[in-house]
Amino acid sequence: MDRELILPEILREISGMLRNIVTEEEIEVKLYRAILRVLKTDARKIKEKDFRKILNDVTESMFDTPHSINSSHFSEKIKFMNVDLYHVHTCKPRKEEIEEAYNLCMESRRFLRSLPEIIRTVDSFFKRYNHEDGVVRRYFSPRHENFVFISMIGDVSSDLKTHLELSEDLNGRYAVVVPVEKTPKRFIKFYRNHSEEVKKAGLRIWVANPSDGTIDPFIGYPKDLNLIKNFKNPRIASIISSFWRTNVDRLD
Repeated sequence: MDRELILPEILREISGMLRNIVTEEEIEVKLYRAILRVLKTDARKIKEKDFRKILNDVTESMFDTPHSINSSHFSEKIKFMNVDLYHVHTCKPRKEEIEEAYNLCMESRRFLRSLPEIIRTVDSFFKRYNHEDGVVRRYFSPRHENFVFISMIGDVSSDLKTHLELSEDLNGRYAVVVPVEKTPKRFIKFYRNHSEEVKKAGLRIWVANPSDGTIDPFIGYPKDLNLIKNFKNPRIASIISSFWRTNVDRLD
């Protein structure tokens, strides 16, 4: 896939996802999502080496020389708590914006540091499958095929339209894997707001714990029933469905 052809649209998409102050870490995390939004199922054709080239183009466009009129441009740099923050020339950074950008950077760093282990965990879950690297990973056997995108639960809400479209296009063979969080707050909020439409579209959302290399179902199970035994707690999605449906308001 010619990245020069897709770069302007990716720049347009990611620019719409950014605020006035950004960090390189935030851009990297959001680039995965921007590629998914723009390319949909073709995101699986963007391999890791392709992603790194696109990331280089995007950061160069945003911090140095714009590659497209669709690109945001963060020409000014400040340092806060040993983190480089970039902002647009017309923006006078406010304390609240600086703190928000810093917090997003910390969250993005945690995600990026855990990403290699999450990928290994997902690969292990599909250990009897062949797999193909990509922004959307493909796992396949003679009888089954699965597609996986790795994200954070808060971002799944923002990208839900794209995830629902992909699930329907891929006939329920699509799963989003998200890392476990310290508290269930964002999972409860997501379940309350989106569980019905997620189930209707056949979208699977699973939770990875990279520290112990395990995956649990949050919403939905794989079509290949032989995979269910690979979950650490296979019944957890059913328990969540029956318990949170009636108690989610109280839990929040």
